[in-house]
Amino acid sequence: MLIDVAIITNTHSINSDLWECHFGQLQKYIPKLSYAFSNVKIPDDKVSTFIYNDEDKFRTQYMSGLRTIKEKYCLYLNEDYLLYEEPNISKLEEYISILEKVPDLSFIRLAKGIDHFHIPLTSTLNYLDCRNPYFFSQTASLWNTSHLLAIHERGPDLHIAGEDMSQQFEVAATDVCRSLGIQGSYHYAGEQKRGEHHYDSNVFPYVASALVKGKWNIKEYEGELSSLQQMYDLDFSQRGVYE
Repeated sequence: MLIDVAIITNTHSINSDLWECHFGQLQKYIPKLSYAFSNVKIPDDKVSTFIYNDEDKFRTQYMSGLRTIKEKYCLYLNEDYLLYEEPNISKLEEYISILEKVPDLSFIRLAKGIDHFHIPLTSTLNYLDCRNPYFFSQTASLWNTSHLLAIHERGPDLHIAGEDMSQQFEVAATDVCRSLGIQGSYHYAGEQKRGEHHYDSNVFPYVASALVKGKWNIKEYEGELSSLQQMYDLDFSQRGVYE
């Protein structure tokens, strides 16, 4: 199952209340060792934790973790990406084989965004135009690990977020991708739009994202989060709900 694919979750102890649900759902549907990049050890023997320096910026933290990964491919996740249904493992394996057969292809994003062009690669994959302002995106994606590492090694040392978008690694990394000639694609099989910025994914059905500004994203995922709340006894009152 997903041979030579590292499942990597970027996280921080400030969001530790999501860990049981996030890793529990992963283990339920993809029962293999997963990896976490965190400032503290994840208390789960099915998760291998790389503990980064909490004083470093995101780019250095993530780069340091990636250098420990031996698998040729990886699945990029954040801790508030919560699986709510079983992923299509055979389709994910098909996508890994495409990354293997098309060495110039660096990543496959597992859901469509709002500003993507329709340039078919397969019946469920489309090329992502590098002119897209959000060509590099910290969304659930399959990556060639060495290509993802190269972006972090070449990119500026920035945090993951901030009020000034020019100082966010996710934004700055798009120019790095262009300079490296990174090519990408995205999955779309007619799924419905969710919220303002993205579509659902039938290959990797996940809440994207469960948190908005630190609060639960009930606005977009009320049904899915309510079900997960019952399974994992999530305390919505602790964080509050994003309006």
